[in-house]
Amino acid sequence: MRNFVESLLIFVLFISIILPFTTFVHELGHAIVAAHLLKVPVEIKLGTKFNGKGITLGKIHINIQLLSGWVGFFNFKATTEKVSKSKYILIFLAGPLFSFLLSTVCFTLLTYSNVPMILNDLVRFIMNAALVQFLITIIPFKYPAFLGSYSGLSSDGYNIIKVMRQR
Repeated sequence: MRNFVESLLIFVLFISIILPFTTFVHELGHAIVAAHLLKVPVEIKLGTKFNGKGITLGKIHINIQLLSGWVGFFNFKATTEKVSKSKYILIFLAGPLFSFLLSTVCFTLLTYSNVPMILNDLVRFIMNAALVQFLITIIPFKYPAFLGSYSGLSSDGYNIIKVMRQR
């Protein structure tokens, strides 16, 4: 019974805290780079249903749905003529790089510091989730139907390749 309760607790922790956190860091990577390079307002959405107005920090507006899991998006409003290929590539690359950076920071914490046992597990879960998120988003492909809100959308890696192929 204890293993079942532990597994259930870990699952709830993943859905309610770890996946939204790693997704937020990933989307924040896109948003920071887009806001800096394009000088336009950028929006981060975690989840698919929103109540309220969210919060705005500088040029970044954030909407968060409780228990959003891994669903997150960012967008900006800029004319395509204003955005160069290199800026698009940097913006699409920033999300996966922030995920990789988060995983690396967690690995460094686990390797070189004395983290209390309960935090050790939490940091390890974040490290693994961020690494998986990095790999899933940097590999060029279209998301399959079983990924729900992402079904049919292009990964960041695929978007980078599409931009590079444009004339």
